[in-house]
Amino acid sequence: MQIKDRVAIITGAAAGIGRATAVRFAALGARGIALADVDEAGLAETERLARGAAAGCGTIVVPTDVTQIAALEHLYNSTVGRFGDLDIVFNNAGIVSGPPPFPDTAPERIKRVIEIDLGSVAVSTWFAVQHMRARGGVIVNTASTGGLNPYLADAPYAAAKAGVIMFSRSCKDLQAMHGIRVNAVCPGVTETPILEKLGGGERPDWLGPIMANIELLRPEDIADAVVRIVEDDTLAGEYVVVSNQPRQR
Repeated sequence: MQIKDRVAIITGAAAGIGRATAVRFAALGARGIALADVDEAGLAETERLARGAAAGCGTIVVPTDVTQIAALEHLYNSTVGRFGDLDIVFNNAGIVSGPPPFPDTAPERIKRVIEIDLGSVAVSTWFAVQHMRARGGVIVNTASTGGLNPYLADAPYAAAKAGVIMFSRSCKDLQAMHGIRVNAVCPGVTETPILEKLGGGERPDWLGPIMANIELLRPEDIADAVVRIVEDDTLAGEYVVVSNQPRQR
């Protein structure tokens, strides 16, 4: 599916990967983009950047707590009400547990991580299918390379992202049933605000040795991968890994 003249929803759009993807979609000629997040100031900045990337792209800002079913319903209804159609959904909203590491993480935080990183992806995909089943569409879900390997320090995050991968794979048959392609993107370590949230406001000490040996990905690198997934009509029920390269010595 070409992005030009299409309508998209992007969650987690206030910064990082979501923002970069919104700007990329706008530059590629998207007709409309709904920007969703709980950070209203960040959404306003993303909207400004997206409009600057392409004057013809329509945008709407929809403050959204993706853990709330009513909020997701409002997001989808607002998007279709404004633009008439829906072609692409990028379920990108996500958080990490932050300190202290598991198993000392507060149970409330564990629940929140799983609700946002996995639960909201499944529920948002359900809403997307309801709107797309008559005409087809593309759904991309943000997972992580952290969902491919055991990771005790943030086991809830790793489990949630592994769940996103399996959920996306499980949706493969939606292509044959309704012309809807669902895939996951699995970024490696990416330069986004989430790195500071790992340490509760600063990057944790344990991240230093990892970052010393790899080149950090940019949000734009992941946005490019999302574009490739959207445009590749052969991809359905797959997960696409965007790996860090070893740092040159």
